[in-house]
Amino acid sequence: MAHDHPLKTFRETQAPPLTQDGLADLLGVSRTTVARWETGTRKLGKDWLPKVVEKTGIAPAALRPDLAELMRAAE
Repeated sequence: MAHDHPLKTFRETQAPPLTQDGLADLLGVSRTTVARWETGTRKLGKDWLPKVVEKTGIAPAALRPDLAELMRAAE
């Protein structure tokens, strides 16, 4: 069983639930970008990771475990 992407889980647990368009508006990206992040066809870039973490409260390690390690090493 595939696990949902943390962004999709975030969207669906909001009250009311957010659409991909709603999340895109919150983050300042296109709906297509959100869809690609959620499906894994595009990885969340290191420049976007801090903003997405700030806006959603999702832990960096959940979004990009590889980048979360780099962020901790840089601190």
